[in-house]
Amino acid sequence: MKKVLAIFTVVAVSCFGSVVFAADGDAPVVKGNIEIYGAAKLSVDVIDTGAKATGADKSLTKVSSNSSRLGFKGSEDLSDDLSAVVQVELQVNMDGTTSKVATGVTNTTTGAVSTTDVNTLSLRNTYVGLKSKSLGMLILGTHDTPYKLSTLQFDPFGDSMGDYNAIIGNVNGSSNFDLRPKDVIAYVSPSLGGAVISIAKVQTGTESASSATAPTVDAYSASALYNAGPLAVALAYEIHKNGVASGWDSTGKMKNSGAKLGAGYTIGGTKIGLVYEAIKDDNSDSAITRNAMYASVTQTIGKEKIKLAFGKAEDGKSTAKTGATFVAVGADHNFSNRTTAYVLYATTNNDAGATYGLGQGGSGGAYKPAAGEDPSVISFGINHSF
Repeated sequence: MKKVLAIFTVVAVSCFGSVVFAADGDAPVVKGNIEIYGAAKLSVDVIDTGAKATGADKSLTKVSSNSSRLGFKGSEDLSDDLSAVVQVELQVNMDGTTSKVATGVTNTTTGAVSTTDVNTLSLRNTYVGLKSKSLGMLILGTHDTPYKLSTLQFDPFGDSMGDYNAIIGNVNGSSNFDLRPKDVIAYVSPSLGGAVISIAKVQTGTESASSATAPTVDAYSASALYNAGPLAVALAYEIHKNGVASGWDSTGKMKNSGAKLGAGYTIGGTKIGLVYEAIKDDNSDSAITRNAMYASVTQTIGKEKIKLAFGKAEDGKSTAKTGATFVAVGADHNFSNRTTAYVLYATTNNDAGATYGLGQGGSGGAYKPAAGEDPSVISFGINHSF
């Protein structure tokens, strides 16, 4: 890991000059137009697994790196209206995790999963593009989809074991609609009276292993966001073809889609968030086709923030009972604009055929149970940004 970080640092410095550290509160700046930034987000998680199998561990304690990152970003003015933009952002698993994690449910009734190795370093949003003040921004690279980004502002537990991806963007333990895909072409409009439109095309240029008759693996994602004063509204839609996210198409049905609506309102120190989501595929009786909702309330009092969230996933369109409920409660203490400590409790209650877990999506400590088990966690964390 040290060698990789050193290479990125040497390249950045050699291309753009020596590092000049800015005043307290600002990001360090490399001469010219490049900022260095990052976040260290770690927690101690005490998990009650809810395991029912004989001999299975009933508890698990671990240190988790919750989307810790290191990034380089910058821009160069090309004209009065146009600039070039670039960003290289790395996910740094500060707990040293390199073990296998679930990447997709191949059978949403039995909970069978596919896995992948987690590298100590991996790409987050990394791109190059052009930005026009009047026309918007076009980027190419690896990036979160507009669908994923659209409702993050309504999740007060993001990047923790209380992350709303335990339910939202998730079907039975697989976060297939919380994507950061490669080969992305994305456009973001300028703000139009508080409204911003985002559109992305994911084109991998590869064939699907599951069907020779529909080989193109791709996805489309779009969102419309409105933020004005205390009100925020988000509308998003995404469609996948031929397994761009997981093995969900192993049945031969090659298309999955998601739609969601989010809204938030801030009154003084109180913030309320609501999200409704519908995910479906082409099977008429699929466990993947399900609706879900999420609600959150945050109260800020000085340096303290009290948070409460509730989520519910309905049963899929199958005979299996695959619904679940999720509850999270927590408190943050802001030592400064850069450093926060928190404690939270979260629990997921699964129906007999459901495998929804905890912290799925953004959290490095994500935990996925067996069908019908009800995991819970007490998490103590520290976040520091720079």
